[in-house]
Amino acid sequence: MSQRKLVDIALWVLIIIGFLGALKVSYANFTGTVCPRVGVVPVCYVVLAAYALMIAAMLAGKISLKHYLFCVGWGTAFLIAFLGSGAELMFDGDVCPTTSGGSLRGASSGSIPMCYISLALTIVILVLFLIGPYKRACDAHNANA
Repeated sequence: MSQRKLVDIALWVLIIIGFLGALKVSYANFTGTVCPRVGVVPVCYVVLAAYALMIAAMLAGKISLKHYLFCVGWGTAFLIAFLGSGAELMFDGDVCPTTSGGSLRGASSGSIPMCYISLALTIVILVLFLIGPYKRACDAHNANA
């Protein structure tokens, strides 16, 4: 299998994992588990939309649209994960939903805040996007120049 295919598959897998994780937290919020809010909007819904934009970017045929959708989706997911991780550290927990499935304050002591996982995931997704689809688009543009 070529390196290109491996990068693309890994990128797809990680974006889908992020989407499904955000979907799980969004569903839990919808059924009563607390998700932090920005104004009246639960942050988990915003993260779900951000990962959906990354999926749309991977499906987009037009390169400029692909890059725009990816940047908006990735930037939103990264910013929320970064700010959530910082708040989690500053306020000694109780900010992000956790892997235990508990609400913000109902987490077990061995659980991991989801914003830490999302932060790591978005960083790896960016690297894979840059060495995969973005590099191929730049190479194609430079070949036509």
